[in-house]
Amino acid sequence: MPAFIPREPFEWRWCHLVWMIPPNSRRLLLIFGLFLLVGWSALWILHWNSEEYAVYETAIREAFSGEHVSYYVILDTTQPASRFGISGFYSRELNLPFGAKASYTAKNGFHFKIPPRCGLPHPFTLVGQKDLDAVYAPGQLDNPKADELKGLLGRSWGVITLSRVGFDYTGTHAVVYAQLTYCGLCGEGTYLYLSKQAGTWHIVSRAGTWIS
Repeated sequence: MPAFIPREPFEWRWCHLVWMIPPNSRRLLLIFGLFLLVGWSALWILHWNSEEYAVYETAIREAFSGEHVSYYVILDTTQPASRFGISGFYSRELNLPFGAKASYTAKNGFHFKIPPRCGLPHPFTLVGQKDLDAVYAPGQLDNPKADELKGLLGRSWGVITLSRVGFDYTGTHAVVYAQLTYCGLCGEGTYLYLSKQAGTWHIVSRAGTWIS
């Protein structure tokens, strides 16, 4: 009767294979793997997909539209409330899933130019901070560009600022920071938590950070 030879668990065999690789080669494999991870993460952060635009469209339509709004003025650069993610206080207020919070934090470590691809119910323009500063700088009485921007602001509630959008693992929940400025005493900053139901995004809760 042949002797019974116990089989090693798969994890043990895998460890044996790893340790059979020379140390220098293991280091090279580790460095290569880290480069792949960093490269994939950078592509994921830099990529703007259609769902991010859909969240922007819903946030602007549901939070910054009204009877007297016929135009949108949007800052052309993302501006999160903080580059260090969402605090525990606001996470609890919104009941954020961990995936959405992690995604938001990763995407908002830097500022990004917003591509002009939103499908909004009214015309919009993306404006730079320098252009806004010029509108309210002294000596702008004969500046046609500043006058034009003032006219557009008069057709809107003010300048809308947006962060990058964080999504949960299922892609059906999202969080974005949005604020309204250059509007007198009606400005505000708020986190918007959205849910996708039947293929459509809707704001389900908000957590304000400031108001004027």
